[in-house]
Amino acid sequence: MSITIAIFIGFAFAIMFLFFYIFASSKNFDRKFQRIGMALEEMNEEIYQLEKQQKKISQNLELDVEKIISNQMSDILENLIKTIKESQYKSEDEIKSLYEKIEKIESNIKLNALPNFETISNKKDDKSKIKELFEIGYSVEEIAKEVNMPAGEVQLYLKF
Repeated sequence: MSITIAIFIGFAFAIMFLFFYIFASSKNFDRKFQRIGMALEEMNEEIYQLEKQQKKISQNLELDVEKIISNQMSDILENLIKTIKESQYKSEDEIKSLYEKIEKIESNIKLNALPNFETISNKKDDKSKIKELFEIGYSVEEIAKEVNMPAGEVQLYLKF
C-alpha cells in the first residue's frame, strides 16, 4: 500500500502543481487582458478626441468656404452692378445724342421740305389748317403759334 499511497500523493502533488500553474497562468492572462482593455480604452478615447477635432475642423472649413464664396459673390455682384450702371450711363448719353440728332434732322426737313404756313393759311377753316399742318409734321406748339390758339385747343381739334 505504501506504493499506492506514494503514487496517490504524487498525483495529488501533480494535480496541485497543475492547479497552481493554471492559477498563476490565469493571473498573467488577467493582467494581459487588463493591459489590452486599458489600451483599448485609451485608443477609444483618442478616437473620440480625434473625431471631435475632425468635427471642429470640418465646421471651421465649412465656415471658411462659405466666407470665401460670399466674398467672391459680393465681388462679382459689385462688378456686375458697376458694369450695369456704366452701360446705363452710356445708353442714356447715346439716347440724348440720338434725340438731338433727330431734332436737328426734323428741323432741317421742316426748313427744306415742308411748305410754308403761308401756303396753308389761304384755307379758311382753322380746323383744316391745324390738321394739315399736323399731317405735314409740325408740332402742336408750332401749330398753336401759327394759328394763334392755345396748345390745348389745338390738341382738341386734332382729337376730334
